[in-house]
Amino acid sequence: MAYNQHYPQQQYGTSADYYSGGLAGDSRYPSSSAAQNPFASNADFHAQPSYPPQGGAGMYRHESGSAWSVDEVPLKEGATAGVGYQAVQRGRDNPYAANYNAGGKKRNWKKWAIGGLLAAVVIGGVVGGIAAWKAHSGGSSSSSSSGSGKMQYIDGTAKVVKWNPSNPSQFETDSRLKPIFYGLAYTPYNALEPWCGATLNNITQDIILMSQMTTRLRMYGSACNQTQLVLQAIGDTKVNMTVWLGAYVGDNTTVNAQQQEFVLEALKIYGTDHVSGVTIGNEYVLDAAASAKTTAINYLVQQMASFRTALAALNLPKTLPVGTADAGSAFTTTLAAGADYIMANVHPWFGGLPIEQAAGWTWEFFEENDVAISNQVSNKPTPYIAETGWPTASMTPENATLGAAVAGVPELQIFLNTYPCQANANSTYYFYFEPFDEPWKRQYGGVEPYWGLFDSNRKLKNITFPTCSVDSGHASG
Repeated sequence: MAYNQHYPQQQYGTSADYYSGGLAGDSRYPSSSAAQNPFASNADFHAQPSYPPQGGAGMYRHESGSAWSVDEVPLKEGATAGVGYQAVQRGRDNPYAANYNAGGKKRNWKKWAIGGLLAAVVIGGVVGGIAAWKAHSGGSSSSSSSGSGKMQYIDGTAKVVKWNPSNPSQFETDSRLKPIFYGLAYTPYNALEPWCGATLNNITQDIILMSQMTTRLRMYGSACNQTQLVLQAIGDTKVNMTVWLGAYVGDNTTVNAQQQEFVLEALKIYGTDHVSGVTIGNEYVLDAAASAKTTAINYLVQQMASFRTALAALNLPKTLPVGTADAGSAFTTTLAAGADYIMANVHPWFGGLPIEQAAGWTWEFFEENDVAISNQVSNKPTPYIAETGWPTASMTPENATLGAAVAGVPELQIFLNTYPCQANANSTYYFYFEPFDEPWKRQYGGVEPYWGLFDSNRKLKNITFPTCSVDSGHASG
């Protein structure tokens, strides 16, 4: 793909990087051709997805704003638009051994155009951090009126969540959803430069849905005001949610500085109550040419160090860890030594594995590579799986399989049945990829748009959540 000169590198890669040979010669991602399927008798469970994938009428809708007016539901005092902003109108034994006997690897999302529109942002009226918010209780929320408000659909692109517009912390929950995920990897709808159509309504709707599945999010970038919008939505809804904020790192140093400044300004306004860390870069090392890996690693280490200095200058009420995210194969001891935490993208789909082996391979790859590297350095950065998941469809039949891997909703169900609860019990810190399909990735073909638990219209796919606890196996994180 030829990129506009204003967008020299995109924020997510595509599996095309892998199909084109980026991993073909990597012995750490063996072919699954020799793997034996221990669940061969369940072959009838692997239904092929339909072609072409059927999207709703709203699949490609893009809106520039929502129904809220600034006077009705404002951003927190001091929050401003930002570049391109549309007016806001509101370690251990393998727990999967019985189902495991092979290995494989992840895709590299081609970087989106996060780096455009280099105009400076003027942010004024900075105020202190948000006061502590009470967590929204579990179960169905009351549908009765509160004051002059009553329950109605949030006026976003997809109208699927009901709330009390007079009190956003009152909303109806979905009994099909369960809080089984340690975390979710989240990109707001339409938070894409240069268009920047992310809205507070859409993000609030997403926060309400995701709060019923997890208490943790990780983000990738800060363009299009997404950092402030997410923190605003968490505050408005009073859900129990913390976020690892993201700052994109690419080849344009001006854009890199802007991304970090957006995060700093959001922290000045919203404080740290709902922030768990800041991730500098996503797959920056993976995207670097083979001859430039060392340079890329050194640059990331320098960027993390300088951002820590900038954080310290804010005199925030707590010290936020600063880390980076990259492919599970990209981490080195040098990179780990410069990070407070490391986030590894680990995707069994790209190993061409049968779905029954996906959970076990994910655990083993993460342990043998990223956890091991973390343990080799004196600072012992906390290791996380930044992305893991399974696609449910493909734009074309020929890309619906990769080796023994099959894209489909039944396969996603198997992954849900075999990975999250076991990972929780084993104290693995992971972010499931991803809550919602992303139709803008259709430009990259194959399975790229179809990794969500929900489709792009926020309709839950035909899946059932298992029942388990997240935090019973997690001492911290």
